[in-house]
Amino acid sequence: MKKPLLLALSLIPMLALAQQRNQNDFPQVAPDQQTAEPVKKVVLSDVTPAMNPNNPAYYAAKKGRTDGFDFIQVGLTYYDLQTNASIGRRIMLHTDGTVSITWTTAPDGAAGFPQRGSGYNYNDGTSFIVDGSTNGTRVDNYRAGWPSIGILPSGEEWIIAHDATNGGFHMVKNTAKGNQDWTTGPSILTWPDGQRPIWNRAVNSGLFMHLICNFSDSSSPGDPRVISRNGVRGPMMYSRSKDGGVTWDKENTLLPGYDSTRIVSGGGDNYAIDANGSTVAIVTGGLADDVILWKSTDDGETFTRIIVDSFPYSPFDGHEFALDTPFCNDGSVDVLIDNNGDCHVFWGMSRIFNDDTTNGTFSFFPATALLGYWSESTGNFQAIASVVDENGNNTLDIQPGTWSSLQNGQVPSNVSNVARTGNTGLVTMPSAGIDPQGRIFVTYSAPRENDLSLDNTNCRDVYIVYSTDGGVTWAAPQNISQVQLMEDAFPAMARRVNDFVHVQWQQDETPGTNLQNNATGGNNQPITENRILYAAVPVSKIINNEIGQGPGVGMAPIQANAEIFRVSQNYPNPFSNEAKVLVYLTETSEVTLTVTDLTGKTVIHQNLGTFYAGNSEITIDANALSAGVYTYTLSTGTYSAGNKMIVK
Repeated sequence: MKKPLLLALSLIPMLALAQQRNQNDFPQVAPDQQTAEPVKKVVLSDVTPAMNPNNPAYYAAKKGRTDGFDFIQVGLTYYDLQTNASIGRRIMLHTDGTVSITWTTAPDGAAGFPQRGSGYNYNDGTSFIVDGSTNGTRVDNYRAGWPSIGILPSGEEWIIAHDATNGGFHMVKNTAKGNQDWTTGPSILTWPDGQRPIWNRAVNSGLFMHLICNFSDSSSPGDPRVISRNGVRGPMMYSRSKDGGVTWDKENTLLPGYDSTRIVSGGGDNYAIDANGSTVAIVTGGLADDVILWKSTDDGETFTRIIVDSFPYSPFDGHEFALDTPFCNDGSVDVLIDNNGDCHVFWGMSRIFNDDTTNGTFSFFPATALLGYWSESTGNFQAIASVVDENGNNTLDIQPGTWSSLQNGQVPSNVSNVARTGNTGLVTMPSAGIDPQGRIFVTYSAPRENDLSLDNTNCRDVYIVYSTDGGVTWAAPQNISQVQLMEDAFPAMARRVNDFVHVQWQQDETPGTNLQNNATGGNNQPITENRILYAAVPVSKIINNEIGQGPGVGMAPIQANAEIFRVSQNYPNPFSNEAKVLVYLTETSEVTLTVTDLTGKTVIHQNLGTFYAGNSEITIDANALSAGVYTYTLSTGTYSAGNKMIVK
């Protein structure tokens, strides 16, 4: 058995915004609280793809004000594991400002989730077309998971997800964005040795489609064991189509230099992909692995390998001494190609230790709390974010259950519950986007010090950091979700940013997931209905550091007034019965609706009640109004905004 190791890390306060940072610039979990955890160097656990309870995955984190953000609920799911590590592209901002969203959904908690599939919702610029309080949003006709979404030059939307039962992928398409009539196509690509590929990431640029994936590993009778290629067990493979997915001229290829000289094994979801014009970028990582970038400038015809973050013991298989606890990545990665064609790579960080070279195992530190970043234009590495030291004591006060996992299928005796997914760290699951000005935004997840569940684990929230100078300097973290006693997990950002950062995530009441943290025969992580939430966060608020993240981090306090930002015109417009208005509040406030006619006469004056900070939908009831043009005003008492509406 591996003996615990107490890791002494620097306890230096977090820097204020707009400074270059390294890992010693951030507070960490206190040395007497964190121990190293043993892990076997394998790709995937010996289970069927339906469950995978031991694979790396991501949990969101909490920090911020005590009042909550009220966001738009776009869907529901009983299946609560959205990825094993990196999140991929689940949300898309179209050029006309409309938004499409996908996620892995399940309408009930039946054993094995046989009705699992790809959820879908679409905002047409005024409202979401599917009622987010229902669970009838599945678009494919097979047991699907891990969807990626995009749009073709024809205007057809596509979703590619894996077949969790049989392996392989299907492309489902509609005829135009927002159309709810989806068609599931046959399995795409062919597979070597009867293997079961899953966990795809797919993107397209025009008709060029690019897909990466890995393979499940199962010891069940009749199921295939994972393959090896170029000496790498369970390799990540790349495929390409030049005609929008109709045919694939590259199938299951290995990228140049993807071999055992640096890599021992691949990993489920330890990779990410982006495309911008003819440039394609793929990044891979994993515990005790390099972070490696492959870049193509000719639509995936050729790739150049760049080792972004070199792990000092690569290729590491657990048979090498590593007594210096070197930093590495936790397997959650993202890559973004900027407007100049340069790549930006992000990853959750971890550390490892190995004092026994005989058994092929090593230990890692799941309470590591750093977000790593590398820029192609500078070639430099920075640690750009961490858990926020909310109480300002230069130590991260995170409870052990937050980073603990099941041991032999049970909750360890020293904690009340466990909330870690796989082998990820405290700061994990980056998702990046960029606006036309070249400003870069990254969401990530980290636990909040002062938000404990009833079972003494820290709840998590969705954070955001940004850079206005192409990644040279980064601002301090701000908390997007900010809801007490809620777990906000698996954030995904639209890579295109306009006046808003568009982000989605999953929320429920319990830190951790049923699929990875429920004890054998237990009910510590029951199956519950999870909410899929969406927010359009104003860039102006982010850049002015007004979203906030609580005391002790060197940022200005949130403004006292509750300013309303209209996200859309009332919709529908014209209308005859009811219309909705999407508003944004910076603080919890009472909202009053006033409607006047063309003469200035007030025809409706109504206190709508209290709304939380964030995005909310407000309903205007016009059933008592005659046909005509009216002006509506929404007011908090200190600020108001409005627009014209047409009643027919």
